[in-house]
Amino acid sequence: MNAHTPLSPASMAAPRSAAWMEWKGSGRVLVIEDDAAVRMLVTRALPKLGFTAAGAGSGAEALALMRALPEDYVLILSDLSLPGMEAAEMIRGIRDLRPEIALILMTGYPRERIREKMGDIHVNGFVPKPFTLDTLAAEIRSVLAP
Repeated sequence: MNAHTPLSPASMAAPRSAAWMEWKGSGRVLVIEDDAAVRMLVTRALPKLGFTAAGAGSGAEALALMRALPEDYVLILSDLSLPGMEAAEMIRGIRDLRPEIALILMTGYPRERIREKMGDIHVNGFVPKPFTLDTLAAEIRSVLAP
């Protein structure tokens, strides 16, 4: 896979560039994405970067996972559009439990729309959809190991 191949089942099977594998993190990442295919691909890719992953398909599910084990997570990867709950409301709930936790948004929305939807909530990183595993890995690295 190269930096121009969008995230898809085919791109997961393709060879990865050296950039994808050159950095390893650690800890548990919560992937919040209502598209089950994207959620599955990201949660399956994260162990290749040294992380374990948990997935949630909604804001309510994400909050339940965080409430159960708030100290287990080092990073939140979240879509901006989630069923049943605005992403901003969910992030406020997560940050009530863990104010310092890093947040990377994965979304097709432009940055201006993100600012509108998130208000004063601090976002540590942004990955525009569609994205590659190289792009995701680079953004995670820039947030967790600046």
